Amino acid sequence: MALSLIVSTMSALRAWIKAVSPTRESIVTAGTLAIVFGATYLAAYFTRSELLLRGSDAATIVRTIGWVVLLKVIVFYSRGICHRPLRSIRFEDLSVLVRATTTCLLVLVAINYYFTTWQLGWIQIPRTVLLLDWAFTLLAVGGLQAAARSIYEELMPDAPVGHQRSALVIDASPQGQAIAAKLMAAKRGGYFISGLLDDDPTFQGSRTSVARVISGIDHVAACAQRLRVTDVIIRQGSVFGRRMRRICETCAAIRVRVMIAESQGEGEEIEVRVRDVELRDLVTHPDPMPVEHRQAVASWVGGETVMVTGAGGSIGADICRKLVLLKAARILLVERSECSLFDLHGELEERISSDDAGRIGLTPCLVDIHDSERMEEIFREHRPAIVIHAAAYKHVPMLQGHPAQAIENNILATAGLADLAEAHGVKTFVALSTDKAVNPTGVMGASKLVAERFLQALGEGSATKFVVVRFGNVLGSSGTIVPIFTRLLVRRQPIVVTHPEVARSFMTSTDAARLVMFAGAVAESSETYALDMGEPVRIVELVKSLAFVMRVPRGDVEISFSGLRDGEKLSEELFFDDESRQRLGSSQVFRVSRPGRPLAEVRQWLGDLKGAILGEGPEAARGVLMEIAALDSTTSSVGIAPVGGDDGPQESRL
Repeated sequence: MALSLIVSTMSALRAWIKAVSPTRESIVTAGTLAIVFGATYLAAYFTRSELLLRGSDAATIVRTIGWVVLLKVIVFYSRGICHRPLRSIRFEDLSVLVRATTTCLLVLVAINYYFTTWQLGWIQIPRTVLLLDWAFTLLAVGGLQAAARSIYEELMPDAPVGHQRSALVIDASPQGQAIAAKLMAAKRGGYFISGLLDDDPTFQGSRTSVARVISGIDHVAACAQRLRVTDVIIRQGSVFGRRMRRICETCAAIRVRVMIAESQGEGEEIEVRVRDVELRDLVTHPDPMPVEHRQAVASWVGGETVMVTGAGGSIGADICRKLVLLKAARILLVERSECSLFDLHGELEERISSDDAGRIGLTPCLVDIHDSERMEEIFREHRPAIVIHAAAYKHVPMLQGHPAQAIENNILATAGLADLAEAHGVKTFVALSTDKAVNPTGVMGASKLVAERFLQALGEGSATKFVVVRFGNVLGSSGTIVPIFTRLLVRRQPIVVTHPEVARSFMTSTDAARLVMFAGAVAESSETYALDMGEPVRIVELVKSLAFVMRVPRGDVEISFSGLRDGEKLSEELFFDDESRQRLGSSQVFRVSRPGRPLAEVRQWLGDLKGAILGEGPEAARGVLMEIAALDSTTSSVGIAPVGGDDGPQESRL
């Protein structure tokens, strides 16, 4: 108990010393207050003697004014008054001023009493002078603060004080408070935190070590206007999606900048980086991975040989980066694009520290997964324990016009790769799927559905765990709508959207890679998982959000509508009606289960598709593919399955 008290006392002392450490602004303020204190002391004597200064008073002033002013400066400095920018003074600071002034009065009265009683020759300061000095100090300093605040608000509201900008911080949790304290303590480019906002009613109205929690997040614009702040700083992950878009819109209307604070570490060791709002903040649903999840993934891949197909793609590359961090023994980079493979290999080599250079191996494999003979050689030579299959064709309009290529790459090549994995004793085979595979209306979704069904069937009774991970759109990956919209906005060209209500869910490639690996790590057998992408975003809102982060004026954004394309839906689905699902704890990962298909039946589907391509051509293959997808959706669907909670799965049975 005594030790903890000493530690907490020392910690509080260190925090106080840090808070009152001298800065240029605090030194200037202290000098100004010294002049004010000298003037109020003289004014007290003149007022007491009815503006006629007596000789005895002059002698007292000469002998006492120096230490009286010094004492008052020390008290005001230690109370933090010298460190508070005058432009950010609030009504609650009046109580701090009253307490500091009263402390000075009591100390002077005590000194008067002690030295008059025990020390001969001490010149006593008249009690009326002390009371008048107390009143004049309150009026003078309070008036100076009020005048400075009024000048700031009325005459130069946008003028910064030194290097500081005033800000509101959204999030009053301990982590949010630590971020605010770090921003306040920054010597260069620091902020003065005028207040915190949080929806938790237990925080509202309370005063933290940094500032008071003023209100809820929805009142951000009103609070920003009232306190005349220049910035609103949001702790990363505390606000996202539609609410983030609304905050950005309301703050833009009053010309207040919205920033995101990223942090690493905790307590005094926290490192904070403030950045502009990015598109991912406006349209994705972040889900920080708990420590136990990271440990599960680390133990899954640590020391193993891992093959990643499509390694040069956005998700494949992020998976490879994480494998380096998690110290996989060897990473097989399977990619058919020479440039992408070259760039990724060079990047990963730079990421590997000198200490890990001998423990993490990188093997670039320039190969197309269609090449079964070359893939067989790679499996035989390196014997991977884990395969993460990220290679796929994914563009809906392109594949709608190239059904044969979609079937060959997304179905037949995936099946061949899975057969090789099983034959060579791979422990876990993780395949990436898409929400477009649920009740598909186009070639791309149908091809991924058949691939899902094959892996599910192959996993029954196999020693290899075949894990399918289904999710939606990856933000900013090559060839997707975001880079296209970005290019058009830069050129101020019209943007064509298929339908005003078309909506999609988005996830960053980093989040997708993290959750895919988590699903592979926790799979106990051959299973299918789906990633909760959060609230769907209308593509029209996506365009507006992109324009916001690019600082393109709303008036320069021209949107037109062309009508839904062949194979496109207004919104995607993540689950089949006949799938049971169970959320894994509080994560964004669902374990889903659907009545399976016999492996022989699914292999027959593959034979029919291959025969159609070779014998009758692409259009016939398209017809066979869509018939299979329709058959699978109608004959398996028997109603909506219940949603399992955190306590355990709830199964549906035929």
